[in-house]
Amino acid sequence: MADTRIASPALSICSSSSSTRAHNGRTRIPMAARSHRSRPFVVHALGVQPGLSSVGPNCKLVYTKKCLEGQEGDACTPVVEEILETQTDFIAETLLPTHRGDYRVRAYRHWVNGWPTEPLAIIYGDVEGLAEVPVRVHDACFTSEVLGSMKCDCSEQLDLALEYIQEAGSGMVVYLQQEGRGIGLANKISAYARQEKGLDTVDANRALGFPDDCREYSAVANMLKDLNLQSIRLMTNNPMKMKKLAELGVNVVGRIPCIIKSNDVNDGYLKAKADRMDHMLDHL
Repeated sequence: MADTRIASPALSICSSSSSTRAHNGRTRIPMAARSHRSRPFVVHALGVQPGLSSVGPNCKLVYTKKCLEGQEGDACTPVVEEILETQTDFIAETLLPTHRGDYRVRAYRHWVNGWPTEPLAIIYGDVEGLAEVPVRVHDACFTSEVLGSMKCDCSEQLDLALEYIQEAGSGMVVYLQQEGRGIGLANKISAYARQEKGLDTVDANRALGFPDDCREYSAVANMLKDLNLQSIRLMTNNPMKMKKLAELGVNVVGRIPCIIKSNDVNDGYLKAKADRMDHMLDHL
């Protein structure tokens, strides 16, 4: 497919750079220094408030802290920052041989207010123009996918999704750089340190001054639009993810549960997600 640029209302994450970036052989001018042609989606401003200081890294564009009188540090209140512009650029596609078989990997670059991330569409078979495509929206988890951590079920869910779309004959995994529900890897390790002192996954994030979930999904809506998917069956246990995608215009017509057997280490983590974040984990 040709170089594609798509835009959408929402929030995003990652780190910024004021340097000029290469893009498809062209020179990318820093966001602040260039003007933008009109986009096909309306961007909804969320109401920036004065006196904000960034929490970053990954939540920097999603949530910031507002310190009220008498508040400081972790006691400051997270609020939503205004989003001015988003866009998603298609970069390239390759056929990647793996021990499971060959997957199409489409690389994108997603921008919010000049801050980039690099989401991937990992595709088995042909999905363009189809309805009821099985899709997993998966957030990166370095600790489990690279280090083999037993504290969560992320690596097993990724494996399950990749196997499912292969067995189904077609489908897609959208892989997003939103470590630790969007707070970033270093903050996630800090949250783990607080969990060692007895906090669960929700309270550990709150102790760091973060919301329960920092993730956003505008890149997903843009990537699905780029591939002209008519509707999807979402592989998830998270009703909030289904709700957020629907709000972005994604036609979610069904759900495929991603049930992973718990272990002695992550049993409390999964129960906290079920009890406090309404994840559909009735097997626990």
